[in-house]
Amino acid sequence: MGDEDINNFYLKREMDNYRYNTCDYAAIPSAAKYMESLGVSGVGMLSIGSLFSAITLYIAIDACYNVLFQKETTSYKTNSYFILFVYPVASLSSLLAIAIPRAQLLSEAVTQIFLTISLYRLFLLLIDVGRRNVTKPPPLMLKVGPCCCWPCLPFPTLELSTSNLSWLRALVLQLPFVQGIAYCVLLFLAAEQPTLAERYVIYLQPFCVVSILLGIYGLTVTTKSLQEIAPESNLHYRTMVSQIVLLFTKLQAALIKNLPSFGVFPCKPPLTPPIYAGVTYNALMLIEMLLLCYAASLIYKDSEKQEDCQESADKPKVKTTPADVTNNNETVNVQLSVQVPVTTS
Repeated sequence: MGDEDINNFYLKREMDNYRYNTCDYAAIPSAAKYMESLGVSGVGMLSIGSLFSAITLYIAIDACYNVLFQKETTSYKTNSYFILFVYPVASLSSLLAIAIPRAQLLSEAVTQIFLTISLYRLFLLLIDVGRRNVTKPPPLMLKVGPCCCWPCLPFPTLELSTSNLSWLRALVLQLPFVQGIAYCVLLFLAAEQPTLAERYVIYLQPFCVVSILLGIYGLTVTTKSLQEIAPESNLHYRTMVSQIVLLFTKLQAALIKNLPSFGVFPCKPPLTPPIYAGVTYNALMLIEMLLLCYAASLIYKDSEKQEDCQESADKPKVKTTPADVTNNNETVNVQLSVQVPVTTS
C-alpha cells in the first residue's frame, strides 16, 4: 500500500467520523452503525415489523386461495393475484428499508413499480367484471377527479366504446412505464453518488405527478362508468383500496420527508432527522398495508357471494300452489322408497 493510498484511507476515515458525529442530513449510516445506535428499540421494531409483514402476507395468500376456487375466469384470478399481492410487497419493502436505511430508494422503487403494474391489472379487472352485464355501451363519466375541480372545462358526451376504452387503457398503461423509467434513473444516479438522486429528483417530479394524475383519472372514469351497470361487484371499493396505497406511498411519503426541515425530528448522529423520517414512514406503511390488505381480502372474498345473491334476485319467482307441494312430497316419498341392493361379502 503506497503513501497515497494510506492518505486516502485516513482522509476517508476522518470524513466518516465528521459525518457521523455532526448533523449531516446527507449522511446515511451503515446497517451495523444504525442498529447499534437504535439498540433494543431497533430489535423490537424489527420484530414487530416482521410480525406485521408476516400477517399481511398470510392474509394476501388466504385471499388468493379463496379467489382460486371462485367461479371466475382465468384472467380475473390472475388480475386479482397481482392486486392482492401489492400489500405484502409494500410491507416487505418497508421492512427492508427499516433494517437497511441505504435501501430506502430501492424499497420505494420496488413498491412503486409493483403498485403501478397492479393498478393496470385493476383496470383490466374492472373491464372484465363491469362489462359482463352490458347490453349497450354505457356513458363515460368524464367529470370525475381531478378534472371535476375545473368548472370551465367542457366535457363531451361520450360512450364507453372500443376506441374510447383504448384511450383509457393508454392513460393507465403509461403509469408503470413512466414510474419505472423514473426510478431506474434515480437508482442509477444513487449508484454513482447517493446525493445525485436527491439533487436531480426535482426534475423528474413533474413527469411523475402528471403520470399519476392521468392514471388516476383513467381508473376513476372507468370505475364510475361501469359502477351503475354492475353495482353488485363493488367496483368502487376495489378501486379505492388500491388507490389508497398510491396515496400513502406518494403523498404521505412527501409530507413525512419534509418534516425534518421544520425541526420535528432530533439529530443524534449517526441518526439524522431524515433517518428518523424514513423510519416513521416505513413503520406507518407496515400498519397501513396490514389494514388495507385485510379490507381488500374482505372485498375479494365476498364478491362471489354478492354476485350469487344478485343472480338469485334476478331469477323470476315461481308461485307454488298446494297441488305443487303435494306433488313434490309424493315425488320425494317415491324416491325415498326405492330400495338399494346391498352386497355382502
